[in-house]
Amino acid sequence: MWATERAICAAAFLWAAVLLTAQFVRALRGRQPDLSVAAGSGGRGALYNVTVAMSPSHKETARRHPVAFGAGVLLHAGIAVAVIRVCAVLIAPGAPPLFGIPGMVFSGVTALTGLSLLARRAASPALRVLSSPDDYVAAALTTAFLAAGAARDAGLVPVGVYVLAAAAFALYLPLGKLRHVLFCPVSRLELGARLGRRGTFPPAREVKDVGE
Repeated sequence: MWATERAICAAAFLWAAVLLTAQFVRALRGRQPDLSVAAGSGGRGALYNVTVAMSPSHKETARRHPVAFGAGVLLHAGIAVAVIRVCAVLIAPGAPPLFGIPGMVFSGVTALTGLSLLARRAASPALRVLSSPDDYVAAALTTAFLAAGAARDAGLVPVGVYVLAAAAFALYLPLGKLRHVLFCPVSRLELGARLGRRGTFPPAREVKDVGE
């Protein structure tokens, strides 16, 4: 019976939610007040920093590595869809796979994307120097989660294997770099709001990179 695996998966996602919430509350308590004189809008600055400032035209790394940037965007979208899909399994275990064949194909494509990014990290001397064991563990668990979803939809693995792969992903979620799923947008909003309040974001004029 895969009810046991389903319970493990639900407990793992609950664990992740509780720990991420606790980490978020702790971060809020450590937040320092901005004592500068207001010269702009914190709301506009926050919005700018999570939209325009993240576009390839404003990020040098994305502009110089468009394929890797696109793969990263696709992978993050795949993770969001995968979490929604596994939650649907936990809520309605007897229902057909959410999003049907398109969901299976998308999971498979994003799993291959995750695998390619993991291989790129391992093959690149520059990326290997910057990488820690956490980077490889996070990438491997994410890729396995995505691949298990596609394999389950295709009938290649039982649903119990799928939810256990999801559980492994959820258990690690608040422990390493995967928690950036929460803290990346939060930190960008925080920084954008502070710079917006100081009148720095959005910038009054575009500043080109040196050498352009």
